[in-house]
Formats: sequence, C-alpha cells, structure tokens
Amino acid sequence: MYNYRSLNGLHILSASSVIPSCKEYVHVLVEGELETEESELEKCIDDATKKQDFQGLEPFLDNDIYDSISHKCSKQFLNKIDKLICQGLDKGELKNVSTLLNVLQKHGKNINILGEVGFPAMIEYSLVQKMVTWFEKAKGFLENNTNEKNNKLTILFEDFFDILMVVHDTSSKGKIQILENFILRTCALATDKNINIYIQQEAVRKLNTMLNAMPRDIRKKIISTKEMLHVMNDMGKRILEAGDYDLQVAITEALCRMTSEKQRGELASQWFSMEFISNAFKGIKDSEFETDCRKFLNQVNGMLGDKRRVFTYPCLSAILDNYELQIPADDNLEEFWIDFNTGSRSISFYVAADDEGNQWETICIPEEEVDTYIIEEKDQKKVLIIHVNNPISVDTKEGDKITLHFDSALEIADAVSKVYGATKCKGFTRKNAMSVAKTTVHVIFDESGSQVLVPESQMSSLNEGSKLDEKGYALHRHYKTQMALNQKADKVDFQTVKSIVSFLLSKK
Repeated sequence: MYNYRSLNGLHILSASSVIPSCKEYVHVLVEGELETEESELEKCIDDATKKQDFQGLEPFLDNDIYDSISHKCSKQFLNKIDKLICQGLDKGELKNVSTLLNVLQKHGKNINILGEVGFPAMIEYSLVQKMVTWFEKAKGFLENNTNEKNNKLTILFEDFFDILMVVHDTSSKGKIQILENFILRTCALATDKNINIYIQQEAVRKLNTMLNAMPRDIRKKIISTKEMLHVMNDMGKRILEAGDYDLQVAITEALCRMTSEKQRGELASQWFSMEFISNAFKGIKDSEFETDCRKFLNQVNGMLGDKRRVFTYPCLSAILDNYELQIPADDNLEEFWIDFNTGSRSISFYVAADDEGNQWETICIPEEEVDTYIIEEKDQKKVLIIHVNNPISVDTKEGDKITLHFDSALEIADAVSKVYGATKCKGFTRKNAMSVAKTTVHVIFDESGSQVLVPESQMSSLNEGSKLDEKGYALHRHYKTQMALNQKADKVDFQTVKSIVSFLLSKK
C-alpha cells in the first residue's frame, strides 16, 4: 500500500496510492519524523466540501503514520469541519459525520492553527459551542426514529460522546464548558423513553464519568438549577420503566453521584412517589453501591408486577461452553442474578473477572446475537441453553454457547420469550421428569432485598389488600403483610418451591 524508497539517505513515502485527491503531497521522513510542507488534512477537508469526496479522509483513520504529523491548518479549519458536519446531519449522511468526528478525535491534538496546537486552540475557536449545535441536530434524528435500533445512529452518538470526553479531559476550560453545556442535555437524553436504550446507555456511562471528575463548585452550580432538579425527577421515573438493568444501574449511579447521601434523603420522595421505593433508594450506601443498588432495583422491578420490564431470577450456575463462570466475589451479593431485559431485548449478568482485583465483568446477550435457544427441564432444574452467532469472550475464555441453570420451579420461559421471541426457541423438553405435587409460590423482595415466599393459596388474600390507595402509598403495609404470610408459609411443604412470579401492585 505504501511505497518506500531511499534517496540520498532520505526515506520517501509516496502517498499517491493512498489519497487520490491529494496526489501532489509527499511525506518526507527525516530522522524518524514525518513533516509536511502543507496541510494534507485540510486539503482533504476542502475536497470533501467541494466534491463530497470523503475517501481522502479514511487513511487518517486507518493508518498510524499520520498520528505523529503536525497538521498545519488555517483559521477557518474548524469552521470548515463545522459546516461539513452540519450539512451531513441535515442530509442524514451519518457515516460521513462519523468519519469527521473520528478524524477530529484522533488528530485534534496535532492540529496547529496559526501556531496554537490541539484541542485547547479549537476550544478558543468555539469548538464546544459548535458541538452543542451538532448534538441538537443529531438529537432530531432520534425523535424521528423513536426507540428503533439504528446502528448508524448508535455509532454516531458513540463517536460524538468519545470526542466530547476528549475535549472534557483536555483542559480545565474544556471541562467546565462541557459540563455547563452537556450535563443537563445528557440527563435529558437519558430520560426520554422514545430514545433507543443503547444510545441512552452510552450517554449515561459518559455522564457518570463526567460527574466523577466534576469539581465541587461546578457541581453545586449545575445541580441546584431548577431545570436540573426537574430532569432529576424524570431520571427517577425513568428507572421504573427503563427495561434494561444496566441502564437502571447507570441512572441510579448518576443520581447518587449528583447528590450526597443527606441530599438523597431529602430528594428521594420527589423522585419516587411510592414511599417503599424511596426508602429503598435512601438505603444505598456509596461504599456498597453495587450490592445496595441490586437490592433496590430488585425491589423496584418486583413491585411493578406485570408492568415490569426487567425480570430478575437467581441462577444456580452459568457455563460458557465447558467453562463455568463464577459469581463476583462480594460477601453482600446473595445470589447469582440473571436479568431478562425486555426493553433492550437482552439477557445480562455479572461474573467475576480472572484478575486478582475482584473486578466484575458484564455479559450481555442481545437478541440479534442469538441464533437459537432451548429450555430443558431435567434433574429438578430448568436449563436455558443459548447459541449465539458470534463467540462470547470472558477474559481468555471464548465460546458460542451459554448454559444457565435455574431451580425447576422458576417460570423463566415467559421472560425468555419476552426478550428473544418465540421464533428462535427450538423447544421445551423435560428429561427425567417425575410426578411430584407442586405448590406454586410467589417470591417477592422484602425491605432488605431478601426473598419472601408466599404460597399461591394465600395470594388472593394478599392481593385483596395489595391495591394502592388513592395516594399510591400502601406498599410498606403490604410488605408487612407479606412477611406475616411468609411465616405461615414456612409451615407448608414446598419441596419444589421458589417460583418467581411477583404479584400485581398497580394503580387502578
């Protein structure tokens, strides 16, 4: 692809075969450094503007040899990039926009504008203000593609948030401008139920990274505004309907990062109208966030009954091909939880990484990656076997089959069907089945996040008292009722018990 030749001790690299529109430019390698008399990057930007030819920019992404070049650009360079990105967004040419964002992200640190170098120089030329315009234009596409998974849109927003973080990390001025212009916008993006979950996940991940590094004075200034308090209320509501456990965790984390534990006690009742849920949120400790958040969200999703969009079941074991995956090492983690996410149409769970740092690794199996699945019942266990199209990697292990073992009494089939649909199911088989009298039990989560067992025969009396009053505050009383019923249930013989089917608690 590259043609090197020696000339009087100088090594010459011809770029003619790489960038047809920039044939006249030659890179000269002198003493290990590439120098260019004129700005090849800006020339290719000009070609893209005049000829709509973006091919000349692709080598800047594909080849590392450009990484050490100082790109001399005119004062109008950033305006040219801005014009191209805005035109691309207006015309729906998302791939071209992504190319421009990636070029800017990769080479921005080496751009030289009249002697001023890198992103600090572009910040002085109103880069962040231009990014606000790009964001608002891109958001218009989300409104026209309500909750649809559009790979080009997802990639576009990933690229945008990548460069946003580069600018954020460049300097204190860049950080302040990004925080002031994008914290509220990113929070609002995460609360809109019509926006694709994968884009929201990316947005909230970057939001939490920004919040983690936010100076205290800036935090106080931004979080205390009326607009921010309103969007935080919307974030609380979004947790209830998100339809994806990882997104629920990320939004919960953002709310915790934006407030102190004392402030949460004051604001939780505004975020969550149901007293039981607000009390559960107040119980989240920063030092035990992962496990406390699990208890909180298990309660939230369980209380939603038939309206829930995340179904969570305890798993007995998880196997990748022939390699058994391990539950994360945490004394406060009571179960090996598996989340069935109907919003993102995925199954996800956390496993222990192989390193010695007690790290958690996420495994997510989206519907589009599933080839087939089958549910078997054998040896008093329900076994979900998922065959995927592309291998799943966990540390050094890799495989194309995930096997999840559950207690035989758990009704997982409906949850799997809601996530993956019925067409990919290759059957439900029973092996070594025995004729055993079973008592169906409803498993609900008490205030500590532990499971409470209630027999089917006693659910009618519980449901009669489970309707919310006009103000929507009866949940705490209902849990006390459940605890009492659980004491009675302990006297009943439940050899196959543990069926998780939450009772319906909804406003009527």
